[in-house]
Amino acid sequence: MHASCNHFSAPKWDESKPRELTQYFKELEYLFRDCGITDHTQMKEYTARYVTYNTAETWTGLLKFRATTIPVGDQAATAISYENWKEAVMRLYPGAEESTCYTVDELH
Repeated sequence: MHASCNHFSAPKWDESKPRELTQYFKELEYLFRDCGITDHTQMKEYTARYVTYNTAETWTGLLKFRATTIPVGDQAATAISYENWKEAVMRLYPGAEESTCYTVDELH
């Protein structure tokens, strides 16, 4: 996972193609499993490493990136996992959800 973000084999995502964001996350998650990375903070950091500076700044600026827990009203704090953060990132890009995929029949 320590490949340069400019290396040809590094995961990439073009933000002009929001539908490909899900694939970007899937590829990274495969690499996390392959490299034995389970720490949620480290997973967030790697995910933000392979995108443009502006995109990384947006993603790391989300409260869910830095926080490990956030209070929920007067209840106990809720843990902020990689999955919670990923969902917040996905919401930034309308059309990025897997549910926006269509079959050939639906396109006719």
